[in-house]
Amino acid sequence: MEQSYVCAMCGTVLHIPHAGELLLKLPDTNKNLSIGNPHKQTDTYSIFQYFTLQQLEQMLLTLRHHNMNGAVCTVAEKVTHQYPMISVEELFHRVLYPQFTEIIHQEAFHSYVQPIISIEDERIYGYEHLLRMNKREVSPAALFTFASEAGLTSMLDQRARQTAVKKRAEEGIAKGIKSFINFLPSTIYNPDFCLRQTFQTVERYHIDPRDLVFEVVETEKLDDVARLKRIFKRYKQEGMKVALDDVGAGYSTLELFKELEPDVVKIDRAYISYCDQNADKQAFLHQVITVAKALGTKVLAEGIERVEEFLFCKQIGIDLAQGYYIGKPGPKTVAESGLFPSR
Repeated sequence: MEQSYVCAMCGTVLHIPHAGELLLKLPDTNKNLSIGNPHKQTDTYSIFQYFTLQQLEQMLLTLRHHNMNGAVCTVAEKVTHQYPMISVEELFHRVLYPQFTEIIHQEAFHSYVQPIISIEDERIYGYEHLLRMNKREVSPAALFTFASEAGLTSMLDQRARQTAVKKRAEEGIAKGIKSFINFLPSTIYNPDFCLRQTFQTVERYHIDPRDLVFEVVETEKLDDVARLKRIFKRYKQEGMKVALDDVGAGYSTLELFKELEPDVVKIDRAYISYCDQNADKQAFLHQVITVAKALGTKVLAEGIERVEEFLFCKQIGIDLAQGYYIGKPGPKTVAESGLFPSR
């Protein structure tokens, strides 16, 4: 099968046949390493035949055992050195978990939506779009962990954004109601290029960009704040809004909030849980509100599960609210009459 690929940063779509050839390029320091008799060999690469996926997996295991940093490879029924290359580690994970590879390649996922309300009038302000797999036994966390190991995080993140935009169009979400869409800044190397397909999807479905809020989520340290600023700027150039998620958790600090000046800031669930009873949490919430007012940023309390939490957030002037107390994620949008199911 012919190989297809996109920008290397977004991941390579690589068909892995059950039997075929492995083309391997080793670093100069490991030229003498053998994983069998090559079918073909040149000064720059070797081609090995394999007859089962188990045999291919064993070859890759041998290479991993020797810690082949810098080794790249590709597979096909008949390979050439012009085929797109990926690391040995990435190919190993794709061979080991073919079901996850197919989910990403086939876009076998969809968006759930969870309501976000304006606290003051308890009207729907927007929805957060949350990725769900067609196979319910696969969690989003498991898929993103696999994607990180298989060199497919950028591809998955990009396609998840596009899926969220399509969901908005399919649901016919009214103009003025916002869609919060997550993105990983580490997957966007060049905002002008990497966000192009997202912007094209927005245009294709005739979505008003002013109704989109792109929400940065990152579990790792944000080493390049300047790049994140460029990403935020690029979204805003298209008329979209940006949000900073989980303020108060990990590396999403008040200092980062001040530096980025997002349109919306979401407070981590850890500070919302039992905030009505905890003085330290209340002090932090007041800090966030003070900074937000100075910057003109809306504050969103996420993870509200108790009426007491909701009422406290309303009392201190938080703008927006999200959580199971208000409404759970689901495959369809909800009417305002369907909010607050436990009331």
